[in-house]
Amino acid sequence: MSSLLVDDESALTEAFSIIENTPEIDAVVEKLRSLLEVDHVVYHSSKLGVSPSADPYVRLTYPAVWIKRYIQMGYSDVDPVAREGFRRTIPFSWSELEIQSQREASFLADAAAHGIGPQGFSIPVVSKHGHRGLFTVCRSLPEDKWKKFLENERATLIKIANRLHQRVVVEVFGEDHLHLTARELECLRWAALGKDAGQIAVILGISAHTARDYLKSARFKLDSVTLAQAVGKAMNIGLLTL
Repeated sequence: MSSLLVDDESALTEAFSIIENTPEIDAVVEKLRSLLEVDHVVYHSSKLGVSPSADPYVRLTYPAVWIKRYIQMGYSDVDPVAREGFRRTIPFSWSELEIQSQREASFLADAAAHGIGPQGFSIPVVSKHGHRGLFTVCRSLPEDKWKKFLENERATLIKIANRLHQRVVVEVFGEDHLHLTARELECLRWAALGKDAGQIAVILGISAHTARDYLKSARFKLDSVTLAQAVGKAMNIGLLTL
């Protein structure tokens, strides 16, 4: 069983660090799978932000043989997880899904035969401008252990899902593109080079108080707790280069 706990802030901090500091989203989902100790992690959205089949953007850890079969069999048209994930607003377990046809039942059986499930938990996520996505984890566990896992991890998984979606809509889709002023970027760049607020003030010919204000503003815009985190995030999304 996973060692993560709902109140384990260090685990959540590690998850956020993975999301913010890993350059490629493909690697993000792989690292989250290891951290969460689940069988698979899937992030699913679309470049249009609505239907999951409209110009889809998918990053997952499923085996290549299943991905190939999913495409060949046209399973995107019958996948109840994707269907419900882009309709619902609250997280759901796969066991809650209402199977609407024999083809859907066959799809789920085929997925299980390929090591997908049988237990899964999907979290619909929506940006403030309505861009939808779906974050999913699945594990092969007895029902009682799966329920215990979700009891422990539900809140943590929801926070992780929303943080990953936040990165994707900004970095990949360009929504809510962050804008830092020239002065904020200058101060952040010097901070990345190891200068403190006093040294930055001397370099730029401003007061130390003003330099600290610029750095604080940059941290706030980048939704970062520390200056180092703000620098890393700015570099990851292309706002800052050294």
